[in-house]
Amino acid sequence: MRKTGFDLLRLLCLILAAAACLLGAPALAEEGGLRICAVMTRNSEAVELPDGTCPDFVEVENASQQRAWLNGCALVRADIPMKAFVFPNTALEPGARVRIYADERLNASVEGELHSDFRLPASGFALELLDAGGNVIDRVEVPALEKDELYCLDGDGIWQRIPPAADPEEADAEDIPAPEASPEALAGLHLTEIVPSNATYWPDEDGECTDYVEILNDAGAAVPLTGWYLSDDPAEPLKWRFPQVTLAAGERIVVHCSGKDRAQDPSHLHTGFRISRSGGSVFLTAPDETLVEEIAYPALETDQSCSLTASGWSAALRPTPGLANTEENETLAHDEILRRNTFGVCISEILTAGSGEDWIELYNAGPRAADLSGWGLSDDVRHPRDWQFPQGTVLDPGSCLIVYASGAEDPDGAGLNAGFRLSVAGGYSVVLAEPGGRIVDRVWLEKQHSELSCGRVNGTGAIRYFTDPTPGAVNPGNGYLGQLDAPYYSLPGGLYESGRILEISLTAPAGSRIYYTLDCSDPSDAKTLYTSPIPVSGNTILRTRVYRDGYLTSPMDTQSYLFGVNNGGGTVLVFSLVSEVRNLTDSKYGIMTNPYQQWEREGHIEIFAPDGSTVISQECGIRLHGEGSRELDEKTFAVIARKIYGSNRFRAPLFSYRPYTEYQSFLLRPSSEDSTMTRMRDAVLQTLARDTSVLYQEAEIGVLYIDGRFWGHYNLRERINTAAICQFEGWEGQEDDLDLVKSDKELRQGSDETMKKLLSYVRKADMTSDEAYQALDSAIDIQNYIEYMALEIFTGNTDTLNVKRYRNRNTDGRWRWALYDLDWAFYSDTNSITRWLKPGGAGRGQATDNTLFIACMKNPVFRDRFLTHLGREMATTFSTESVKGRIMEFYERLKPILPDTFARWGLSQEDYDHYLHRFVQYAETRPTRMLQFLKYDGTLKLSKEQMERYFGDAMRAASVSYDSLKKP
Repeated sequence: MRKTGFDLLRLLCLILAAAACLLGAPALAEEGGLRICAVMTRNSEAVELPDGTCPDFVEVENASQQRAWLNGCALVRADIPMKAFVFPNTALEPGARVRIYADERLNASVEGELHSDFRLPASGFALELLDAGGNVIDRVEVPALEKDELYCLDGDGIWQRIPPAADPEEADAEDIPAPEASPEALAGLHLTEIVPSNATYWPDEDGECTDYVEILNDAGAAVPLTGWYLSDDPAEPLKWRFPQVTLAAGERIVVHCSGKDRAQDPSHLHTGFRISRSGGSVFLTAPDETLVEEIAYPALETDQSCSLTASGWSAALRPTPGLANTEENETLAHDEILRRNTFGVCISEILTAGSGEDWIELYNAGPRAADLSGWGLSDDVRHPRDWQFPQGTVLDPGSCLIVYASGAEDPDGAGLNAGFRLSVAGGYSVVLAEPGGRIVDRVWLEKQHSELSCGRVNGTGAIRYFTDPTPGAVNPGNGYLGQLDAPYYSLPGGLYESGRILEISLTAPAGSRIYYTLDCSDPSDAKTLYTSPIPVSGNTILRTRVYRDGYLTSPMDTQSYLFGVNNGGGTVLVFSLVSEVRNLTDSKYGIMTNPYQQWEREGHIEIFAPDGSTVISQECGIRLHGEGSRELDEKTFAVIARKIYGSNRFRAPLFSYRPYTEYQSFLLRPSSEDSTMTRMRDAVLQTLARDTSVLYQEAEIGVLYIDGRFWGHYNLRERINTAAICQFEGWEGQEDDLDLVKSDKELRQGSDETMKKLLSYVRKADMTSDEAYQALDSAIDIQNYIEYMALEIFTGNTDTLNVKRYRNRNTDGRWRWALYDLDWAFYSDTNSITRWLKPGGAGRGQATDNTLFIACMKNPVFRDRFLTHLGREMATTFSTESVKGRIMEFYERLKPILPDTFARWGLSQEDYDHYLHRFVQYAETRPTRMLQFLKYDGTLKLSKEQMERYFGDAMRAASVSYDSLKKP
């Protein structure tokens, strides 16, 4: 049987196997210890399982003198490596064996049985054993075997065929000898292409584009195909028989797998079966029933092919029916549809940004105006008329027409807006179909890149990428074949044990050149050209860029190799922030040395989960965040995703208590002014808002490395901006419609006029009236404001200007409040209820306007709602038990990484313990102190009955009585 492979999927299997090694898989026995020792491919009765089945099997032996660990190792059929069997956490003692049954019952486990996801062909194949790093440690060429014949190693380590003791079925074999295929045919016929979901290539005599397979004769002489067979079923290899057809030397034949079962027209042969788009195998069998080839293919999208190329089987090329599988012929085959297009209208340019800015341009190359009424446009070839042009749409000759892929039908009443959006991930076609549904043009989209459009050069078939899109105008006469991706790394960046020595190999498409740096500088073609593996043994930042003639250079890529990282024994995150040194610390250019400049520099962020896996790794913008904290040595960084860096989102679930799977930006924050005290004050106290409508900042604990240098404990924090607000409220896409104000009056976006009008009103109105309550209710989200004020007052926050309020002009227009930066809360024993109710301002230096709260508390409905909510929270969420529990939970995760951070920044454990004790003590005393302040506040003047009504549960939670509450 001819050996074939599917290199792309094999690579994925090796990565899976290598992951086990990177996550701490125990070492194998000494080199050469593990080996394949026995194979049976036609087991009929030699070995029977308890369920009565007799599957084929492979045995692996530990030939060393010490225990060998198999976890992460893999057993692979060389022709179908995408179905590699990866061993579980299994140990083999010296001389011991383990058996794997090859019956496609992956993960079956009956009394310790191991089952693979593949079967063993009886006609011969190659079998490989891989270590956890993906390296081949044993390979066996298994010949064609008879029933119950065992192929195994003898005592001298030589492979022998052991015949069965008896073969009762042998007498049933047919006595008629089968004809032998010619040696030329056996050597020269190859399956070269499989397209199991074809929609637009190689139409048959009915004009239909059906699934197909392609066969090449490279024997050097003509080969008769008469009597050969094709099948998609190993149990029925003789499913469809070739008629009298001869394939000339070097000729290819495309066979439609349509189910039509036609053999009259040699140019359009049709099998009686169809092949599955969800993955499977195609079998080519000689007239004497010798299986010549078995090609396994994965699940494929519509118009995606599995092609035999010079480097093996791949799904990277688009279909090339009747042509050699090359990039050049890929373009020819792709543009064949344009040559069949008699309408003159074609897709000429596409811009895909993954937003409402996406558009598709049509061009009329014909001599007459084209009426497009009822024509269809789609990003799904299976549904080519998902969106239809309205009646009366006409495209004049030589003219262009723009259709916006906004995802909404004509949202603003102008222009053409398709009801779908385009994905930047690529891997699909944009198609144009006439009213009857026939596709007349198609453009395949690879992965799309920021600010680039793709289209046809001067309306011809050649697809190119353009750095300067030309919507509504003829495309330029040149462009790029695409943008290169980052290279493949034999070992990815991550967390490695101290003392380990790595060798990093880099690969990129043929014809490419890889340049790299190890000093955190931006890679370019003026840097080091990659020629051989790169040794890595200590914290190393490897940055790369790929170049190739005719292509746009790849974006910068970065891999951080960090050794001996203390991540709390696998309990906290690890952050690696990388940028050129001058971006960070240059005296004139660096953001860290010019802290009050609002500069943004390009960098790269990697986040590694507690188990060492990569959460995100992408280029980003880096800028300093905060105000007074910019002067501190431990600075806060805003990390921002933008299209100019490659993607406008970080696509990962970063925070445990949030359901979001993507973020526009986030913060790396050490704890600002609290960094020399508890390092958790703000992060812990903001969790008190978790079950409210108040937007707050979630936190995850981690350690930060900057350019490979340990920077200490940092918290991953949410960032309060318009993107975060719209994500929290479910207003995505309306970011520009927000009014946003920081502190009291610092307008960040939109207008503050409605708040100014409200404040003017409450200064003059009778706030005890129902009319006043209705005025409040129409201007602010009352429940949100109550929840926000309860948090500010209970936590005793003195830095009350750290707040943002916002409203959406498209919804109810009410103001809402967002909480951030409680670094100075739970610090001073402040009578915050009295401070907020005393005219003239609240907070530090009475700098916060408290007009609204004073006015609200004059209204009996608002006052009742506020005191009821505050009392309920003080009995539950704000109770000593609740707050102390949050503090200690955070501390237990933080504690293992503190010593390294103290050493990094010259802090002392003694000082830390002092501030932590004060923090806990505040949680213990604050409920009682708040009850004292509430009882004796001169504005509230609460009676004993009112104190019991509003705060009775809180007093019982604090183990105090009304009479025991002394005047503060």
